[in-house]
Amino acid sequence: MLFNLIAFNFSWLGLVLIGNSAIPFVLLWLSVHIYLSKQRISELKLILSVTIIGVCLDSTLAALGVFTFVGSSTLPLWLMVLWSAFAGTIAHSLNFLTTNKKYQLIVGFIFPPFSYLAGASLAKVELGYQALTTYLILAPLWACLFVVMYLLKNAYYPKEMIND
Repeated sequence: MLFNLIAFNFSWLGLVLIGNSAIPFVLLWLSVHIYLSKQRISELKLILSVTIIGVCLDSTLAALGVFTFVGSSTLPLWLMVLWSAFAGTIAHSLNFLTTNKKYQLIVGFIFPPFSYLAGASLAKVELGYQALTTYLILAPLWACLFVVMYLLKNAYYPKEMIND
C-alpha cells in the first residue's frame, strides 16, 4: 500500500509538472501495478471505468469553463493518464474507504478539490473562477464521485477481496 501511495504521488507530480513527458513512467508503474494485482481483471475494470468517468467529468468541467488548458481546447493526455493512476489507488492505498460511505464523502469533499487547485498552480491549467468558487464546485462532485468509485470497486472485486 505504501508503494502504491508513493508511486501515485510521484505520478501526480510528474504529470502535473512535466505533462505528457511523464506518461511513459506512469504507464510503466501502472503496468507493474496491474501485473502485481491479485485481481487483474477487477483492477483493469476499475481503472478503465474510473478513467472514463473522470475524463468525462473533467471534459464537462472544462466545457463549462471551470478550468481551461493553456494552448489546448481539449483535455490534455497527461490528465487522462492521471485519472488512470488515481484509479490504481482505490483498491489499494485508499482501500480503507471501501466500507464507509461517510468517510468516502468527507475525503472526496476535502482532498481532491485541493489537488485540482494545487495542480492548477503548477501546470498549464487556468481556473475559470476564483479558487473558493472552484473548490465549491468541485467538492460536492468529488464527494459523490468517491461513493460511485467505491460502488464500482465493490461490484468488480469478489466479496472476499473487498477489504484486502
